[in-house]
Parts: sequence; C-alpha cells; structure tokens
Amino acid sequence: MRSYWNKTLDRSAENNIFLTWEKMAPQVDHLEKENALKILYATESNKVVGIAPFRKTRKSLKAKFGYNIIEPLTTGNTDYTGIILAEQETRCLSKFLTYLFNQEDWDLLYFPDLPQTSPTLDAIKRIHTSLPRFEIKKGIICPYISVPDSKEKLLANLSRKFQRELNRRLRKLEKEQGIVELKPYYELGSLEQAMKILFRIHQKRWALDGDSGSFNRPEARKIAVQQANLFSERGWFRLYFLTVNNRPVAAEINLEYGRKRYASYCGFDPDYSKYSVGSLLMLKVLEECIEKGVSEYDLMQGAEPYKFCWTNRFRQNMNVRFVNKKLSANIVCVVLRALHMSKFCIRNIFPKLM
Repeated sequence: MRSYWNKTLDRSAENNIFLTWEKMAPQVDHLEKENALKILYATESNKVVGIAPFRKTRKSLKAKFGYNIIEPLTTGNTDYTGIILAEQETRCLSKFLTYLFNQEDWDLLYFPDLPQTSPTLDAIKRIHTSLPRFEIKKGIICPYISVPDSKEKLLANLSRKFQRELNRRLRKLEKEQGIVELKPYYELGSLEQAMKILFRIHQKRWALDGDSGSFNRPEARKIAVQQANLFSERGWFRLYFLTVNNRPVAAEINLEYGRKRYASYCGFDPDYSKYSVGSLLMLKVLEECIEKGVSEYDLMQGAEPYKFCWTNRFRQNMNVRFVNKKLSANIVCVVLRALHMSKFCIRNIFPKLM
C-alpha cells in the first residue's frame, strides 16, 4: 500500500504525520500475537479515497472471559489517531463503519485520541443518527505553542519569573560546567548511535521515579529506530541534544511535517536536573523553530505543569467507542462498566490504600 498511502493522505483534511505510511509500517512489523491486521480501504473509479488502518486485539478480563476490540493500528504508540478520508468523507466513513457493523468478529470499536478538529470526528457526528450505539468522551488535552517570528516575541509570551529562571539556570550551567550547545544528532554520530544515547538518557531519568520508561522493552526501541529511519528518509525527523562540553545532558525528538513540529520523546540526565536542562533544551529548539519558519510547536498529550510555562493554549482529544449489535458485545460492555465503577468506588473509599 506504500505507493498510494501518502498520496491519499495528502488529499485528506486530516493530513498529519501520525497517519503516514512511515508511522504505520513499523507497527505491522512488530504486531504482537494477540493482534491481527484489519486495514480497510475504499475506492471510487479505481482511485483510493479512504484508508482505515485498524488492528483487532484480543483482550482478557478473566481466564475464560475475553473480548475483541477493533482499534487504530498505532494505538499505544501515538498521540493522535484518525482515518484517512480523502474525498466524500461522510460517505467514505459510513462505508467503513457499515462494513464493520456487519462483521461479528469484534465486540468494541474504539477510536481513542481523535483530535477535536478531526474530520473523522466531524463525520461521525454528521451520521450519528444512522449509527449503532456509541459514546463520545473527552480525552487527554494537548498543549501547543504558536511559534512567533522572533526570539523577542517568544520571550515576551513567557512570564517574567520564568524568563529570569531560564537565564539564571543557563548562566549557572555555563559557569559551573562549561560550554552549552544545541546539537543535531548527526554531529554525535549515526542515527542509530544517537538513538541509543536518547534511550540511555530517557531511561535514566525515569528510573529515578521507579518507572520503566518508554524504551524499556526491546520491541519499543526497535520500533522507535525503524520509525526514525523512515522519517529521516522523508526529511521529517529531528533529534536534538543539549550538550555541556560535548556531553549530551538532554535530548528531544521532533517530528516536522508541513510547517508544524511535534515534540515527541525527550529526556534529560538527572545529574543535571538542578540546571533545568530540559527547559533550556526546549528554549534552544524553539529558537531554531523560529529560524526555520515553523508555525506551531505541538507539545502533544498531557497536562504536565512544565508545558504551561510555555503556553496557555491546548486542544482536546476525544475518545469514541462503538458497541457491536450482538448480545455478547453488550454483555462485555456491561461487565466493563461494572468493573470501572467498582475500581472508581474503591479508589474513592480507600485512597491511601490504592
């Protein structure tokens, strides 16, 4: 499908890097045993007008109680999902859903992390009266920065306290440790070597909190390197390091698509945490975005406090879930809801124990 995938995406209103062939392909190579591909495409006059990249996943609640869920192929490895609808969005989505609703090999159809501006979400709302039972709920927020055309304007948008703190930390780092520089990955070696440095810094940071981090599993590292190579071939990949006397102390992956930057994985050496090297790296990356004429810097999922030191703007992701019309699917839905409510009650009654 590579020959026409991105060409179809280019004609779609939901044209973002998370729906590209390069994003999807590594997921196929590393599909886990409980998953199966379920990629649909629609044509008109022998031209592809829509692609729905799904997978079917087997979930288990108890030893003998399981259910099947249809979900986006990249679920668990992306901040945004959607369907590629290049033409006649409503009709195309209706065809996909009608096809799925006539199948009995699934119980729940889940669209997590649809951007609030998603054409897929708009199309669902337009045809909602003809659809089986479904629900839409608010998901995670995604802060973003509208990149100005000068460093002066960038700093002017920050609080004076935060500006002073950045300047103080940078001067302290330079005085106590040495020369501070922003370096793209190719100044440190090959892409694979740079990714290993990123993994090490990222995991070292999360280990302090007793967390395994995003790259604890070999499969996660393989997918990340494979995607980095594919994105790099297209000129979409950026990996920056903040170095002190040529030693990497913070790292951040950016994905550039169109005139937008997406802040992907990042990390910093906790030995340098007192200097706020993560914030200093972001400042230098944003300065580079200004030089390159980038219009928006997407901070991606999550309401972490540090993001709101840089911006007060955010978008809302939405989650959509359909329930199959068959009886067993409705039983699954009831059981899941009961389990959710049970956990909710326990956490509220015994918060210290949880």
